Amino acid sequence: MKLIQHFDNFLRDVVNLNETRITTLEQRVETIANFLRDSDYGAAIRSFSAQGSWAHKTIIRPMPKKGFDADLVMYVRPNDGWSADDYVEDLYRVFRNHGTYRDKVGRNTRCVVIDYAGDFSLDVVPVIVRERFLLDPTFEVCNRLTDQYEPTAPQAYTDRLAGKNRALGGNQLRKVTRLVKYLRDIKGTFTVKSILLTTLLGNQINVFDSLSGDFPDTPTALKKIFGRLDAWLQARPMMPTATNPVLETENFNRHWDQAKYENFREKVNQHREWIDDAYTESDRDVSIQKWRRVFGDDFAKGEVVEKAAKGVALVLSETAFVDMVSAVSRLGPTILNRISPRLPHVEAPPWKMAQYTFTVIARASESSTRNSTTVRDIESGTILAKGREIKFRAVQSSGLPFPSNEYEIRWRVVNTDAEATKQNALRGGFYSSDSHGIRWESTLYRGAHWVEAFVILRRTRVMIGKSDRFFVVVE
Repeated sequence: MKLIQHFDNFLRDVVNLNETRITTLEQRVETIANFLRDSDYGAAIRSFSAQGSWAHKTIIRPMPKKGFDADLVMYVRPNDGWSADDYVEDLYRVFRNHGTYRDKVGRNTRCVVIDYAGDFSLDVVPVIVRERFLLDPTFEVCNRLTDQYEPTAPQAYTDRLAGKNRALGGNQLRKVTRLVKYLRDIKGTFTVKSILLTTLLGNQINVFDSLSGDFPDTPTALKKIFGRLDAWLQARPMMPTATNPVLETENFNRHWDQAKYENFREKVNQHREWIDDAYTESDRDVSIQKWRRVFGDDFAKGEVVEKAAKGVALVLSETAFVDMVSAVSRLGPTILNRISPRLPHVEAPPWKMAQYTFTVIARASESSTRNSTTVRDIESGTILAKGREIKFRAVQSSGLPFPSNEYEIRWRVVNTDAEATKQNALRGGFYSSDSHGIRWESTLYRGAHWVEAFVILRRTRVMIGKSDRFFVVVE
């Protein structure tokens, strides 16, 4: 299911860099540009312009407790008495000699970095403009480590990317690029520089797309562009050379190697399957689950929270009780089975199911503190006090554990009900065992919650069985 409104909200509220930060960036860039124009920098400054994600309009909100990066190009005329490293070193000198920037400035290979701690860092990149009679000028960045000039074409690249975006309409290429960058950052399972990722995504747009009408909305554009990227990668098991499409001598994959490329290729393939699955799912709640598997808990969060509360309320509406703990106390634990297992905050299993499966049983015991002596064994639906520790075990029908050399046990832990919702503590994801086949959980929130054990065959990464829901009712 497309869930177009949720994508719009997700981009606006979670992915896109908020306007206040953009305003702050623009104000500080203007201050720096004026400062440099009035400074004694040794090369004549022609102009300034945005570069990278800022210029491409694909900059995204950083992860919590991290800042974002922006690039500012400073176009300069050649200084005949300088070598390449002088352009960076003298820029560093100018900032170091000023009280405002002395403790904020650093150097990278081709730029000077101004670090506004906790907010963002700004790379100021000197680019030499060399005029040519009757020909277009050339542009060069300065590698201070090798003391070499390197050709570049920042404005031409930005113009090309803008053209690709216009071809799709609706800013869809920019939106897809932001979503994929967010996916990279939130998952942390693959690494790829933004310029390389942006190039690979832009390369998937062809001259016929402007006429096709095949990109009417963001989820459709994501599905199509990401699918094309996956197909391109799967056709290339060996790392290809990714060059600047407007300057073939510039290599964008200098920070990659074969191992990183193979991991990127594998993860794109996996997420392509998840995106296709979420897009084609016709059940709204299940589709939300599957999109959250791709983008995390902040996707469709408002609807998820609302439906999580309603999941229990719907069961209670069929009884005379206003609280699930009271309902279980009077009617017994069988009422818990009426709570839908497909609430939208409950993640779908990411593993394929094996053709032949085994019985998996989840058992539990109560302790006063974690890893302490068992107070009692408990059954599903037992009402427990807050502040207790529950030890869950996954066993076979014989009561024996699954062999650790063959199987991995993962646990789906689900919080529901009003208190967990109010405390922003809904859970529905998968967790590793604390030790093989064992998972500890604490009783923190009043209401009905459950745990399930999933047994994964290590060799093939397929699921060979799962337990029934083991309910824990906290009073």
